[in-house]
Amino acid sequence: MKCNHTTLIFLLIIFSFFNIPELTAQGKKQEILSKITAHRLAGKEKDSSYINLINALGLELRYSNYDSVKILSKEALYLSKKINYKRGEAKALITSSYSEVIACKDSETTLNNIDRAILLSTEIKADSTLISAYNIKAIYKTYVDDYEGAYEQYQNALLLCDNNRNPLEETKLYSNLATLFSILGDSDESIKFYIRALAITDRLDDKFWVGVVKSNLGFLYNDTHQFDKAIIFLDESIQIFIEVDRKEWLAYAYLTKANILLNIKETKEALRYLDLSKGLQKNLIDKKLKQDLLLSYTKYYQQINELEKSEELAQEGYLSSIENQNQILIANFSEILYQLNKEKKNQKEALFYLEKFKNITDSTALQSKQNALALLNAKTNFQKQQNDLKLENQRTIKQQKTYITFSIFIVFLVILIAYYGYRNNNIITNLNHQLEDKTQILENSEKTLKYANETQEKLFSIISHDLKSPINALKNLLLLIKNGDIKPSEFLNFAPKLYNDVDAMSFTLNNLLSWSKSQMNGFVNKPINFNVSEKINNSIQLLQENANQKTISIINSVPKAAEVYCDVNQFNLIVRNLVTNGIKFTPSGGEIHIQAAEEKHFWKISIKDNGVGIPTDVLKKLFKPDSALQSTYGTNKEKGTGLGLLLCKEMVTKNGGEIVVKSTVNGGSTFYFTMHKEPINTN
Repeated sequence: MKCNHTTLIFLLIIFSFFNIPELTAQGKKQEILSKITAHRLAGKEKDSSYINLINALGLELRYSNYDSVKILSKEALYLSKKINYKRGEAKALITSSYSEVIACKDSETTLNNIDRAILLSTEIKADSTLISAYNIKAIYKTYVDDYEGAYEQYQNALLLCDNNRNPLEETKLYSNLATLFSILGDSDESIKFYIRALAITDRLDDKFWVGVVKSNLGFLYNDTHQFDKAIIFLDESIQIFIEVDRKEWLAYAYLTKANILLNIKETKEALRYLDLSKGLQKNLIDKKLKQDLLLSYTKYYQQINELEKSEELAQEGYLSSIENQNQILIANFSEILYQLNKEKKNQKEALFYLEKFKNITDSTALQSKQNALALLNAKTNFQKQQNDLKLENQRTIKQQKTYITFSIFIVFLVILIAYYGYRNNNIITNLNHQLEDKTQILENSEKTLKYANETQEKLFSIISHDLKSPINALKNLLLLIKNGDIKPSEFLNFAPKLYNDVDAMSFTLNNLLSWSKSQMNGFVNKPINFNVSEKINNSIQLLQENANQKTISIINSVPKAAEVYCDVNQFNLIVRNLVTNGIKFTPSGGEIHIQAAEEKHFWKISIKDNGVGIPTDVLKKLFKPDSALQSTYGTNKEKGTGLGLLLCKEMVTKNGGEIVVKSTVNGGSTFYFTMHKEPINTN
């Protein structure tokens, strides 16, 4: 049987009254239903106020009944198009899209509907509806892990809020921005946004949003182990949600409170709140919240040592998380299953889940998101500066027009008005110059960031290749032994080669660790006075085995009295990198000579080899990141990335010195670097 839209909405009203018991208990939804019924009896189905009521009811049902929201939105769209009510059409699209995201039914159609709502709201200049559209688009972008897109949409919405001074929408946006930073792992920044949102709620009459912000603050304080603050905010939010009868948020608050109690080992009370949350979730469609509840029950049974029940729930959660492609929950359930299988001494299963857990938690996805967000912040700040300058220009032009109008009535102020006109033109010119300068600065920053990202990608590509090759060789050799293709005694023939590969990997990893620390936090200098000759002897001892394999002599002619003031660990790393390069590019039977010459304020240390030398074209760009990161081979096919020289350059500079190189092809190379005798201001 074919039902038209009017029949569907009527059936929905009957369904709402008789099949959703909690709806009749909620005054706001009951009131909306009563008004819808009154409009129908009066034959006002084609009135804009009737469409607004349908959209309002859909918004109220978005957490509890996806199918009902779909019917309501379809009806609102149909009627809005019929009477050309574009605001109603936009709101229907927003409500439908919001419900689809909550129910995890997002698709390309969802995004198209949101974009259509943005277009309609922009066309009719409905700023409040446009803010809602930007907000739901940002939520959608967050659900599909497009954090840069989400941040951009929130900024668009906030610009509109600045112009319209809408405290409710500002509260929502800052709360959602806080959630975005929480997802990115920046709890401190997230708390700042929630505190800002909480301050705005003082201007609201709606207590519900105070509860929303406080419940989320409770969640974050629990996440950062500030349990006392977390409990205070959660208890306050629970009381608010009970008063305003918002069951979906009450279920979330109960669950968060239960997790806090689990963290402080109050299991009996935690179970009570878990059961309260479970009872409220029966009529909700938020799959994410239900999976979080399942995870909390799993942790509860694990804490009270009912391991079989915990494992049963963990298996259920693990499978549903895979189905919903929720990587965080997959990691959480994998960790619990690893612990449970380890307790049962089921090594095979334990290792399987440990690998799953490690694969997710060890990924670099979070760092990539933070880099993307940093780039987006730069773009957003640039856009905001542009908007500010445009507004300033508009105000200046408006002021100039006022002077001109005023001059028609007061003749004796013509000279003064001309003066102001000239002055304002200069202001506009200066503002335009400032805009051009800032645009150039931001473009340069973007190029610098792009250059750094390309350099890092090149570095990791080379290191990945240089690390995987020896590991695969070792793996294949062990496989031959395992399969009986070679005898254990024959394995000894490969021992020197394996030792060299492992030693090279160790050195590469050590350089990579030092470089990574410098890129993320910068080197932290801890300078002291120490004897140069002693430290160089220590480094030679560490590298003597490598030199012996090529019968290379390393001679330390540094004066015994030479002392410098710098970070000793960085000094050792500089020497080891330069000596290692000398060993690598010097043929068998060669010589490496280390000397030091005393200057007025520093010691000039030189490391000279009689190796193959460096070509002139390579020498010119040796210490530049993009050209230095090249996988090169030594005289015995030793591998390298060029990262060592970059580290040497950074660490010498950080300690207030300089590094240079002189080289002749087939005539050897000499690296010189300086270190100060006494403390200096390295900043």
